[in-house]
Amino acid sequence: MKKIVIISAVFCFLSVSYIQAGIRLGLKAGVNLANMSFNQGDLKSSNFTGIQVGPIVEFSIPLTGIALDAAVLYSRQGLKADEQQENTLNVPVNLKIKIALGGTGVFFTAGPYATFKLSGGDFYKMYGNLETKFESKSFGAGINAGGGVELLKHLQIGVNYGIGLTDDYKSVTGNFDIRGANRIWSIAATYFF
Repeated sequence: MKKIVIISAVFCFLSVSYIQAGIRLGLKAGVNLANMSFNQGDLKSSNFTGIQVGPIVEFSIPLTGIALDAAVLYSRQGLKADEQQENTLNVPVNLKIKIALGGTGVFFTAGPYATFKLSGGDFYKMYGNLETKFESKSFGAGINAGGGVELLKHLQIGVNYGIGLTDDYKSVTGNFDIRGANRIWSIAATYFF
């Protein structure tokens, strides 16, 4: 009987904590400025502008200013249109520090992300005198950091920078070892319902 009472008390405590945790659902949309960073210094790519949009959830710890947010974002990124465009699902999970300033506030975020490629495949680029084939990778991962402002407790506007830690493309022609990873600046607005 004592175990049942203890388990029930813990369950009730966790339920109340979950309800008071400050869970918010929202929609995030923004613009990406993507660039591919290659390990060979003489191989360059131009910036590519794309979009990102998708649902987001935020879990806040009451009275601490600490939150965790996670999103599933459809994103267009990659290289400039004449080379390669990617349609991806990006899944960032960020630790968020919020500082309230009356009805507004500022926030800072950092955390890992995973990328799942929906479309965008191999491409060819001249390297030296050889047309080199670059193979597209279907999964990627990286880290990102950012910050922004929150207005009226529902609207967040932020800037983010993501660095790919895995290769998005790898050369498969010749004896070259050329790898490329995305570097993405984004500006986005999030509305929490």
